[in-house]
Amino acid sequence: MFIDPQQIAETVVMASPFPFTLYTFKSRSPVWGVLIAILALGGWMRLTDIAQTHVPRPFGPDAWHYFNYAYNILHHGVYSKDPSILSGIAPVADGLRTPGYPLFLIPFIALLPGDTFIAPVLKVQAWMSLLTLVLTYVLARSVLPVALALLATFLTALCPHLISMNHYLLTESLFTFLLVASLVLLTRKGGWPLWFAIGIVVCLAGMVRPIWFYFLPIAIWLIGTRQAVPNRKKRSLAFVLGFFLIMTPWMVRNKISLGTLSDSSSMNSSMAQGIYPQITYDSNPKTFGYPYRFDPRFQEISASKGTILKEFLTRLTHEPWRYLHWYILEKPVWLWSWSIIQGQGDIFIYPVTHSPYFEQPWFQFSHHIMAATHWIFVFLGGIGCILPWLPRKFQPTTREPSLFTARLLSLTLGFMTGIHMIVPPYPRYSIPLRPLLYCMALYCLWSIFTNLARWSVSRFGKQGVTDEPQEASRSPQEYPHIGP
Repeated sequence: MFIDPQQIAETVVMASPFPFTLYTFKSRSPVWGVLIAILALGGWMRLTDIAQTHVPRPFGPDAWHYFNYAYNILHHGVYSKDPSILSGIAPVADGLRTPGYPLFLIPFIALLPGDTFIAPVLKVQAWMSLLTLVLTYVLARSVLPVALALLATFLTALCPHLISMNHYLLTESLFTFLLVASLVLLTRKGGWPLWFAIGIVVCLAGMVRPIWFYFLPIAIWLIGTRQAVPNRKKRSLAFVLGFFLIMTPWMVRNKISLGTLSDSSSMNSSMAQGIYPQITYDSNPKTFGYPYRFDPRFQEISASKGTILKEFLTRLTHEPWRYLHWYILEKPVWLWSWSIIQGQGDIFIYPVTHSPYFEQPWFQFSHHIMAATHWIFVFLGGIGCILPWLPRKFQPTTREPSLFTARLLSLTLGFMTGIHMIVPPYPRYSIPLRPLLYCMALYCLWSIFTNLARWSVSRFGKQGVTDEPQEASRSPQEYPHIGP
């Protein structure tokens, strides 16, 4: 009888105390009870945060734009950020921001007078954030053993940024929900109607955060190269049709109202804002966070992508090391930093005067733990994004769904990190990626442990198994992964 060393390694992994919980948690422990407890904790923290946080000025710059778009659609039939509610002047159409979040606000503004719509919106966002926890578990379970999937869900439940975003009229809560939902659906193998629906959900996420639109070619490539999906061309076509079912009306509206398929001014402005090292103008700390406001040439630089590229190349020629260092090394660090830059700081964007993170011991404790371990998870998540692309013999599992999901999350984190290198690397932009980060950080740990177990078996041979006398005395038939 020949026993494969890799199969022995898997048996050793199953027999040891730590992985015992990874592989047998489902059958020997109340998994659903633990998941419900995590969801209850996450829901309580989110609803408590909504109830006890006071934001004196909820209509910050971005929130004010979203409100105006929704208000103007309702009362003027025009998609515009102009503050017609204050000026009384008919708004002028624009396409600076995509309509996902304003459309989300419209039912609340239509049904509730004045600013009374705010509280229901925040509560819905809190419940949506709770649903994101459910989706996080489903996503994590497709790539991780059940115990680690629960741990990823628990970390997402505790994440202070994901909790605090719910008390703002901003896109983060809605986009996080749609992003995780998109990724969960992309791991499925259903027929073309499902892939048509997946295209719709992916586009809806882009309507909330337009940078996600650029993930479309990667998603099509993933569908087309996944061997486990039959009729890949048909499903890819269904996916694209679903995507453009949502995208086309927006493009047609822009063409009619603006004379172009999309308004590039927002992207141009963002790209121009990204050329300032350390997010300061002329290295002046007083300009930190808003360097473009102090640059007298900003309007000239941001006029078009051509002027931005010209300015970048000029600066790169004069100070190559500084700008290469800024774009390649510093920007990723800033993007994944803990503290919000444009705002109050720490986990807050618009200033708050009361918060359970100021007053309640559990909130303060969880904040301290998550802040203290933040860079550990970022580091492990970065390593975890590399591991799925190594040869299969280095993977913690040979299951196709697990490896595909790991690669999907790796590409998503890599894409979102990379594309934010051409715009200002504000930490706020990485908040919706936290569930993915925790999954890949734990995938890294799982991979390391599994490979160490395999190395131990290959290094010490059968001795690695006979060190466990009770397990070694069992017959080969009792090991599910070892055959004759």
